[in-house]
Amino acid sequence: MSTRTLAYWLALVDRLVERGFAGALEEHGITRMQWRIMTALGESPATADQLDETLADLPAYDDDATAAEQLGELVESGWVEAADAYRLTERGRAAHDHILDAVAELRTRVLTDISPGRSRR
Repeated sequence: MSTRTLAYWLALVDRLVERGFAGALEEHGITRMQWRIMTALGESPATADQLDETLADLPAYDDDATAAEQLGELVESGWVEAADAYRLTERGRAAHDHILDAVAELRTRVLTDISPGRSRR
């Protein structure tokens, strides 16, 4: 009988969660970078430089084009508008809220049966 290490199981769970999250975003027609941009703009309008600064510390993913490319697509879709700074449009805010609900549902499913209490030793 083969036993698996804790690292194996953690890596497996991580891959499954990432796959679920990517699927939830793909289902709504956006990339992870677009989701990050929308989330940042949902908090407050920002210039391109401010967005770059906000997103700089987040890990890159294979599906991510540059923030500028992704921002352009969001502007073309009518979810983001550019004036003195970028901001979510009414349509973009509604889309963000809808996707946020889907992400929250995924988080709830992932955390089902995980107790916030003390761990066993």
